[in-house]
Amino acid sequence: MDEKEKAARREEIRKGLSVTPMMHRFVMGGFDEMEDFNEFMKSAIKREQDSTSRRIEKGARGLNEEERERYYEFVSEDYQKIGEVFGKAAIDFFIVMLYARIESGMGTLCDALRQDRQEQKGEKIDSLESSYLNQMKDYMVKVLCLDLDLGKNREWPEILGLKALRNAIVHNDGWLTTKNGALKKHIEEGLVELAQRKDEDNGQVSGRIQVRSEYVDYILPKARKFFQELKI
Repeated sequence: MDEKEKAARREEIRKGLSVTPMMHRFVMGGFDEMEDFNEFMKSAIKREQDSTSRRIEKGARGLNEEERERYYEFVSEDYQKIGEVFGKAAIDFFIVMLYARIESGMGTLCDALRQDRQEQKGEKIDSLESSYLNQMKDYMVKVLCLDLDLGKNREWPEILGLKALRNAIVHNDGWLTTKNGALKKHIEEGLVELAQRKDEDNGQVSGRIQVRSEYVDYILPKARKFFQELKI
């Protein structure tokens, strides 16, 4: 069987099969990888903290009280740096990665849905050129004629809140300005800390963010659930 015949056979097999369910499973599998990375990230930081603590305690052996006090004052920065610098960088990186995974997942589903619609209608549908979340949402609704019913998807505001955090990290050096209700709730509960906070009369809040690891543990299953409940 030559290559032309193989291609024809593949096309014949593909006819009548929906691409979307397969791609949806592929997208969901990506969140398993993100969960593994989150656990690895937390374990790595914990190991470094434990290793640094042991090193500090070993260095303090045999010192008198005054010497120990000066010693701990000198080396405490090493331990604090793990959480305040490396820990923060790891969490910020995870936020950026998770949102990128959401956008790429939506893009994958857009293309799969387009292929299935073309097969069903027997006509060409223009592919989506944008990789931005709102444009992909509009493409699904306006071009592919899907009723995503995002108003009833309780995870959608969480996804938009994650987007606001990602944009603050990537574009504004950690400075957040938002009206997102879900995100404001996380700020009040301490999952996201806000320094130099400023509240506007229009409900907008702004400040420099410090995302806690508890937020990562919270938002990851929310992102998974968003795709599980997406009406496609």
